[in-house]
Amino acid sequence: MLMLFILAAFQLGLYGCIASPAASITATRDESGVVKSPLDVFEVQAPLRASYGGTSCEQVVLQYTFAGSYGTPYVGTYSPPEDCEFTTTIFNLSMTSSGINYDRLGLIYFGDVEVWRTTTAMPVRTGIFWNYQKDVTIFDTLLRSEQKVIMSLDNLYDSVFTGAYNVTITALYYNDNQTLSPADLILPISTQSSGQDKASVISLPDGNATVSFTLPRNAERAVVSVLASGNGDEEFWYRNVPTQYTDTFNNSALHAYSPFREVQVLIDGVLAGVGWPFPIIFTGGISPGLWVPIVGVHTYDVPSFEVDISPWLGILCDGKAHSFELAVVGYDSKTTFGTVGSNWWVSGSIFVWKDAGGNQTTGTPRAALVRPASPLSYQHHHDIIGPQNLSWSQSLSYSSINNYTAEGSNKTISALTTGTSYFSPSSKYSSPINNTFSYPITFRTSSTTPVDATTANSTIVASLDRSLLSNAVPILSYLTSPSIFGTPQVLATRQTGSSVYYWNDTYYEFAGAIDPAMGTSGSTEQWYSAVSKVGVYGRHVKAIDGYEPVLVVDEEFPSAIAVPDTELVGIGK
Repeated sequence: MLMLFILAAFQLGLYGCIASPAASITATRDESGVVKSPLDVFEVQAPLRASYGGTSCEQVVLQYTFAGSYGTPYVGTYSPPEDCEFTTTIFNLSMTSSGINYDRLGLIYFGDVEVWRTTTAMPVRTGIFWNYQKDVTIFDTLLRSEQKVIMSLDNLYDSVFTGAYNVTITALYYNDNQTLSPADLILPISTQSSGQDKASVISLPDGNATVSFTLPRNAERAVVSVLASGNGDEEFWYRNVPTQYTDTFNNSALHAYSPFREVQVLIDGVLAGVGWPFPIIFTGGISPGLWVPIVGVHTYDVPSFEVDISPWLGILCDGKAHSFELAVVGYDSKTTFGTVGSNWWVSGSIFVWKDAGGNQTTGTPRAALVRPASPLSYQHHHDIIGPQNLSWSQSLSYSSINNYTAEGSNKTISALTTGTSYFSPSSKYSSPINNTFSYPITFRTSSTTPVDATTANSTIVASLDRSLLSNAVPILSYLTSPSIFGTPQVLATRQTGSSVYYWNDTYYEFAGAIDPAMGTSGSTEQWYSAVSKVGVYGRHVKAIDGYEPVLVVDEEFPSAIAVPDTELVGIGK
C-alpha cells in the first residue's frame, strides 16, 4: 500500500511539542513476535500557543494509573507554584494504555468544581497514547490556592479487560503580556462531595441538580458554565424517537424522549438560558472502527456552554439565598417537554466578579421567552436585560429527520442545530457581542445479530458525516483576559467516515475493542480550519483502519483551508 505523509516544514518551528512522563509507552511485540510501536490516537486541535516552550514554571498536577477504579477516584492535592509569576495556565493531559478495554469517561475536579471532562480512546494490545492541551486560565482563582484534586475514571480491570489507563496532567504556567481579571468567586453547581473524596458530578434525571447560594451584594458580573454529557441509556440520545413511537417494532431497538435534548439553567425556578448539546461520539460509539487513529470532535475535551446571568444581578444581590438548578429535557411526545433517560452527568460553576468599589447592584431584569414546539423542528428565543443595560439573549433552531427500518436495526439520522447568543462585554458598550454555532450531522447504521452470537459474528455497517462551525468570543475567557480574547475564535471542521465492524460474544477473550483480527475495516477523514488568538491554522488528515490502522494523509497549513459542507438528508442548510 502506498502511504502519503505530508507535514509542512513550518510546523516544526512555529509550534512546539510537549513532553511529559506519560507522553509515550514502550513498544511491544504482537502474538507473532513482531515489534509494534504504540499508536498515537489523536484529536485534531489548533495549537493554544505559538510555542509551548518558555514557561515560567511547570509542575505535575496528577499522575496515576486507573486500573480497577470503578467507584474509586484518584484523590490528591494541588499546590500553587512558588516564586512563579504567571497569567496563563495550560494543562497538558497525557494518557497511555495497552490491552483490552472500553472507552471511559474522565471527570477532573478541583474541590467541588469540575475543571475538565474528557473521554478516552479504546486501547489495543500493542498500546496507544495521546496528548491534549486545555487552557484553564478561567480557573485562575482556584489555581492560586491549595485544592483537593479528584479525578474519576471508572474502569474495569481483570483477566479479560486488561487495559489500564496511565494518566499524567502537567500544568504549564506562562507569564504573558496581558491584563488578567479572573473571577473573584467560583461557586459549584454540583453534589459538593469532595469532602467524601468523591467526584461531585450530578446524575440526571434521578439526582438533584439544585443548589442555593447568597451572592455578594456588590457582584457586577456573573456567568454560569455547564458541563453535560449523555451516558448509559442516553449515550446515543441523538438517534432516539419521540416516546410515543418506541413500540413501533417488537423489540427495544428504539429509545425514548426524541433525538432532541436541552440542558437548562434555572434561577429560582425561572429559565435563565439553555445549551443544546453537541453530539459527542465516544471512541466506542456507532462503530469503533471510525475512531482509529483519529478520534471524534471534542472527544478529549467535552465542551461546556455558558449563560451570562449578569442581567439577574439586580435580584441576586439582595443579600438573600437564591436557587440555581440544572435540568435536561427532551420530548415525551409530539408537543410535550419531558424527562430523559438515564443518565446525563452534569455539573456547573458560577463565576462571579465583584465591583471594586463595593457598590451594591440593584435593578429588575426584564425577560422574554418564545418557544414554539413541533415534533422534530424546534426554535427557541430568549432575551433578558438587567442592571446597567447588561443583556443576554439566545436564538436557536433545531431540525431532525430520522428513518428506521428492519425492526429498527437500520437507522438514518440527519439533524441540524444552529444558534446565536448575545452578551454585553460591559456596561460601557451598547452593542452586544454575538456568538454563533452550527453542527449538522448525518449518519447511517445497519446491524445484524445472529441467533448464536458465540459462534457467529454480529455486524455493524456505519457511515458518518458531521461538522462543527463556530464564530465566538467565549464569555469567560473574554472577561478573564479581555486583551487576549477580544476577537472571535473561528472554527470550521468536518469529519466523514465509514466502517464495517464484526464481533461476537467471545470477542473480548481474544481481541481488543479495535483489534483488526475481528475484521474491522474503515476510513475517517477530517478537515480543520481555525482562527484563534494564536493565529491561523489548518489541517487535513485521513486514516485507514484495517489490519494496520494508518494515517495516510496528514497536511498542516499556516492558513485557513476550505472545509467541505456536511451533506444533510432532507434538511435545508
